[in-house]
Amino acid sequence: LITFSQKEKVKAALQDINKAPDFTLKTVNDSSYTLSKMEGTVVLINFWATWCGPCRMEIPEFNQLYKSYHEKGFEILGVSISDNKKQLKNFSKSFAVDYPLLHGSARDLNKIMKDYGGVYAVPSTFLIGKKGSIIWKYPGAILKDYDPQTFATLVYEIEKELKELVKSGSNVE
Repeated sequence: LITFSQKEKVKAALQDINKAPDFTLKTVNDSSYTLSKMEGTVVLINFWATWCGPCRMEIPEFNQLYKSYHEKGFEILGVSISDNKKQLKNFSKSFAVDYPLLHGSARDLNKIMKDYGGVYAVPSTFLIGKKGSIIWKYPGAILKDYDPQTFATLVYEIEKELKELVKSGSNVE
């Protein structure tokens, strides 16, 4: 026989199964982002690298998504898997990136990539819902012109989750 407290523990464990693993990383301007502190916001986490061609091709489309949805409670975090602060700063001088680019130590990044189920290839993208759960993920480049279906699915998932924000009456500043 299972006791009530055991039942509650099982329920809690299952509830957390889609919870996005928490992390804190710094931007090139030394501010930091902690995922768990962003609950109430829809967050797109994009694992990428400056040397990755398809990753660079995603940037203009992510900039567009950022412009369209940021004020409605949407954030994009570009998590560089291998670039240091200086490399990211130099990259930002020649590429317009409207959203935060994050970096960390190799050890921290290896842990984060492992926590996210093993990010073995870049780009890899995870969409985190307002309650901190992974609601959609995609291994590979999300490019409107090459794969309009995947891009449309991403936009749909963002809009659906932002509507939930409005419906639930959360006030996102």
